[in-house]
Amino acid sequence: MKKSIYIALIVALMLPAMASAQLITSAQTITVKEKRVVEGHYEQSIELPMATIFDDVDDETNYIGINYIGGYRFSKLFFLGAGIGINFNYFYDETSYGYPNAYDDYSSGSFGVSHNLISIPLYLHARLYFTDTKCQPFFAFSIGGHLTGSKEVDNAPDVSYNPSCFFLNPVFGLNFRTNSNYDFYVSTGLMARDLLIEGEWYNYGQDVQLYHGFDFGLAWSLSLGVTF
Repeated sequence: MKKSIYIALIVALMLPAMASAQLITSAQTITVKEKRVVEGHYEQSIELPMATIFDDVDDETNYIGINYIGGYRFSKLFFLGAGIGINFNYFYDETSYGYPNAYDDYSSGSFGVSHNLISIPLYLHARLYFTDTKCQPFFAFSIGGHLTGSKEVDNAPDVSYNPSCFFLNPVFGLNFRTNSNYDFYVSTGLMARDLLIEGEWYNYGQDVQLYHGFDFGLAWSLSLGVTF
């Protein structure tokens, strides 16, 4: 009888210690999931853009590229930042030709323009989300320039030009939120570029007049991206 009482007392004394050990073990295995921050922080995106001109008159202004966009997420619905990247004009022409006026021996003339293989987009970018849901429709607007180097004109006296251009790009898109810190999005819209169309030279190439316009610069744009 006494032996049974001793055993019961020992078990009773050990129960609190065993319970404490079990609580400590359980606390150590609990994983605390951090709540995702979706506002008031630096945000960045990597996107793959492309633009295809509506008319086939100037195919060399079609491009594909890769862009980096970084900025500040002011709220769940608004982002403002800037972007930079590299575009590849996959139908570009290496040579530009001049057409001198026959009656004045190269002192004046006109020339057709072509575009470089590579251009650098540099721009401001704003994005407005319409909802705070898993699938977020949004409107985005980019404004800036496609920067590139100068080109010489064949059959013209020391004439060169730079086909860099100004652009506007309004788009609508869908952003797909995930449980991690990565979102995926697709957007499409209008790429409007103030492209260099043609040029003229005077005084044996000392004076050059360039003509820009949106006539051949309107294109359909598509972008796929990831935000983190």
